[in-house]
Amino acid sequence: MPLSGTRRIDKVRARGETWPVDPEMREAFDRLGTDLRGEIQALGTDLRGEIQAQGTDLRGEIQAQGTDLRGEIQAQGTDLRGEIRSSAAETRVYVDEQIETTRVYVDERFEAHTASLIHEMRESESRTRRYFDVVGESLRGDIRGVAELVALSNEESRRRDDEQAGRTDGIENRVLRLEVRVKSLEDDRKPRRPRRQR
Repeated sequence: MPLSGTRRIDKVRARGETWPVDPEMREAFDRLGTDLRGEIQALGTDLRGEIQAQGTDLRGEIQAQGTDLRGEIQAQGTDLRGEIRSSAAETRVYVDEQIETTRVYVDERFEAHTASLIHEMRESESRTRRYFDVVGESLRGDIRGVAELVALSNEESRRRDDEQAGRTDGIENRVLRLEVRVKSLEDDRKPRRPRRQR
């Protein structure tokens, strides 16, 4: 039966029915499937063999290259260790030189700075001494002036005290005379007459 439109060998898409297949065609398909499976299995066996052979070759090559790399790495390690030792020695010499140069520089700077500080301190001490000499002389003059003023003030105070004492003595004498007069007046006065009672 010829196929037309959307029909396939074994199904009708619209109704979901299975079309009958010719037995010869079915047998041809079965043989084709069997042949294909056999070829695939043969190809698989061949591929497995080739892969195993290539794996063995690769392992051998890798081992050989690993041995060569180990030798190269060891040689480079030896060279590097020598270079590191040489570089460390050079670095130690350089660092020692730098430390010595820095120490000399610091010593020179310290000495220069110390000398400058000592010079400044001496100048400051000299200026301070001159300043305090001037201030001391000025203070001595001021103290002399104050002492003279105090002496004059004490003298004036003693004079005023003497004047005040003279006045006080005069006042006391007057008060005594007045008391005497009052007493004598009281003695001379006639006694009062008593009041009449009403």
